[in-house]
Amino acid sequence: MVLNIKRASSLDGATVNVQDVLKPFDHQVGGHTPFTSLPNGHLLKPCDEREIYFYQKMPKIIKSIAPLCCSTIQGSSVTTFDDSCLNCRQHQLENVVIPESIEGSPILNKRKLSKNFIVLSDLTYRMKSPRILDLKLGTRQHGDRATVAKIACMTAKCQSTTSASLGIRLCGMKCPPSESKNQVSISKYEGRAMDKMELFLAIRQFFNVPEVVLEVAQRKLLAIRDVLEKANGVRLFGASLLIVIESDPLESTPIDNLVRIKVVDFANATFDGFQGDNFYEGSDEGSILGLETLLGIIGHQA
Repeated sequence: MVLNIKRASSLDGATVNVQDVLKPFDHQVGGHTPFTSLPNGHLLKPCDEREIYFYQKMPKIIKSIAPLCCSTIQGSSVTTFDDSCLNCRQHQLENVVIPESIEGSPILNKRKLSKNFIVLSDLTYRMKSPRILDLKLGTRQHGDRATVAKIACMTAKCQSTTSASLGIRLCGMKCPPSESKNQVSISKYEGRAMDKMELFLAIRQFFNVPEVVLEVAQRKLLAIRDVLEKANGVRLFGASLLIVIESDPLESTPIDNLVRIKVVDFANATFDGFQGDNFYEGSDEGSILGLETLLGIIGHQA
């Protein structure tokens, strides 16, 4: 994919077609930075250089459980991966405008937009009515390069929430309205305040789906756990588990396509030899604990 990215401050009063301006991603339930939607099932995520480097050097075993990353953008430099999707290899996305400052913009949250981005696959693509769950994974969120103050802050956050004991914390949840229920939305702040029972109830509410769909979710979660058990030296500090389930499927949609689960957010993740970080032995027990907690909760759902 070749991105011809323009920033609003550099347009010099030129008239811009509103369709060329990036649109906010409607289905984001967690994270610190707002995503924007790109055509053909892609998202543009602002990030720091470390996460770009992680995607560029990501071990093959982790790629299997991460969203497909088609391109990274550093300023005006665009790198498209060899294993990017067919659309990104064959087509160009031109004249995309990134607004730098729009008062009250849901895209920017009144912040300056990053110069670094990753182009990721959208797990909600072509879903009519997705239910979305973002779970912070693991018992530790800070990376090896964190400051003393950051370590203290993140450690306290883990200890005061379900992260330390269960390996997961709810960072966002959205279930669309149905004939009998209104839309359910839970923010990351509400997730931080949850105790064990409240977390269990929220997750069970999310997985209130047909048994055949629940079985697909269980199978995909088990596959991710198996990958992490084999990923020696990998630590997914600060990563999340993103789960998307179609609530209103077409009869022709394959059951397997109704559930999409990936590990996301690798700004603090590491593996042996990455950017001078520490070396770790064995698997990431904190992340595996979170997956086992989740599997235990939905196992009682069936």
